[in-house]
Amino acid sequence: MTISLKKINIWKVLFVYLIFQPVLNTYINVSAINTLISYSDEIIAVILAVLAIVKSIQQLTLLRFERIMLIALVIFELIGLISGFASKIQGVGPTLVDAFTCAKFFIYYLSTRILTKDKLTEKYFFSLNNVCKIFAVVLFVLALHDAFMTPWFPVADFRYFTESITLGFGHPEYLSRVCFSLILVLCYNYRYFKHNIYYIMMLTVVMFLSFRTKSFVCVFILFVMYIYFFKLRLKSITPIALAGAAGIGYFGYDSFVFYYIEHDQCARALLTRDGLYLAKQYFPLGTGFGTFASYIASAFYSKLYIFLGYYNMYGTGLDEVEGNALSDTFWPIVYTQTGIFGFIAFIIALFSMIFYIIKSRKTDLYFFWIAMSLILYDLISTSASSAFFHPSSMVSYLFLGLITSIHEFPKKEKIQ
Repeated sequence: MTISLKKINIWKVLFVYLIFQPVLNTYINVSAINTLISYSDEIIAVILAVLAIVKSIQQLTLLRFERIMLIALVIFELIGLISGFASKIQGVGPTLVDAFTCAKFFIYYLSTRILTKDKLTEKYFFSLNNVCKIFAVVLFVLALHDAFMTPWFPVADFRYFTESITLGFGHPEYLSRVCFSLILVLCYNYRYFKHNIYYIMMLTVVMFLSFRTKSFVCVFILFVMYIYFFKLRLKSITPIALAGAAGIGYFGYDSFVFYYIEHDQCARALLTRDGLYLAKQYFPLGTGFGTFASYIASAFYSKLYIFLGYYNMYGTGLDEVEGNALSDTFWPIVYTQTGIFGFIAFIIALFSMIFYIIKSRKTDLYFFWIAMSLILYDLISTSASSAFFHPSSMVSYLFLGLITSIHEFPKKEKIQ
């Protein structure tokens, strides 16, 4: 018996589940269930990969950029594994787990795209649109309450004039990512539902109240792209790229100076600087997966961390007690663990996707707008989080797989 994934709306269920995974993980106190939820995004990735492989045996259609990405990321993974096993800085288990973590975003994207080929249309997200609107209203009301009154949920650090809100998501970064994911769905449906703008603005306010610089930048770019391509109907990429770079520079300058210059002993500066040193020491293949700058490196006590004395650096966020800044940067994970060749391979994979998205503006401007905004969110986040490798990113790449499938391989409507 064949089960239709579209019929049971499994993709919509996965989208909603991945959004609220951090909340479930925070508020469910049953140990066994909590553990299952914590690893559920990995379990889902494995299941999707297996299903995609099974389907690919029968029929495999990869886009040109997907083939390039696949080859480049296989090279990236092999380099990290070979250097990891050769250096013996980390055990085999942590090395394999970190390798999987670094590939997970692409597994979500490609598996989803393969499994939904010829199954979906642009109208697939209509029912999800109403769900996103409900979430927008609820989050907006809760955000106003927690920002200006006695908060119902734990708050984070004090910024500007009040504490950063979390609304039960554990960290403002998770909340910001959730809001942006919901915004992308509403923007994708905006071609049919113009009133979505009200809910987009509500979620924008929630993102602002998380007080994350990248949230300001990403929302700024999202709206500038819409005005440029849809309202002004301009086509050239160069002016909007310059405007985006100016926006990133304006909003991100203070944060860059604070974290990388004024406080050169904070986690981001240390990981970046020490990562470059280690990349030179272990040239050209790097230190290997699970050894530096990733969550796995800290959780499994990388020998490099012990050598560098990170666990005793109190007040940096790297120490054993806090450890909350170990995923506050991205590029050291890439260039330190896989060296120059792994870094180049990852850049090739990333830019092959970006070039494809840029070209797509000629055939579907909405797809281009949403897909480019999604990628730019993670590119901007690379300075302050593990970005593409972060668990909260998986929902974005599941969504990207869905809309790419619709863009390239839509379900053929039956002729009456």
